[in-house]
Amino acid sequence: MDGTIDRNDRLHGSFIAALDHLDAERREPDRWEEECLSYALGALACGLPLVAHVELEAFWRPIEQRSPDVVAALADKTVRFTKAMLRHGIDYVHKRYAPLAAADIGLPPAVIAGQRAVQASLGR
Repeated sequence: MDGTIDRNDRLHGSFIAALDHLDAERREPDRWEEECLSYALGALACGLPLVAHVELEAFWRPIEQRSPDVVAALADKTVRFTKAMLRHGIDYVHKRYAPLAAADIGLPPAVIAGQRAVQASLGR
């Protein structure tokens, strides 16, 4: 199987695992978790798997390891996404973009350049 498809399937599975974790705890995401999941979803939709991976890793960060400055900044922001909305979003992105990867359609040069810039900024 194509490496891109494998990576996208793993990221999709990681996203679903995060939502399932919240389901198991019978709660909505806290503001930190919501931010991580919404950024990961956006990254997946934009073809930025490394950014999605970083955001999904941050989702699992224990409360005591979260940046106090970021937590404080998030506290002033209103909740934007529920689990149901995030689950709908990941289903849509997976259905919409997985066939493109499976068909091995090349990304536009501008998207590839953007991915490389993001990867360089992350030191990867």
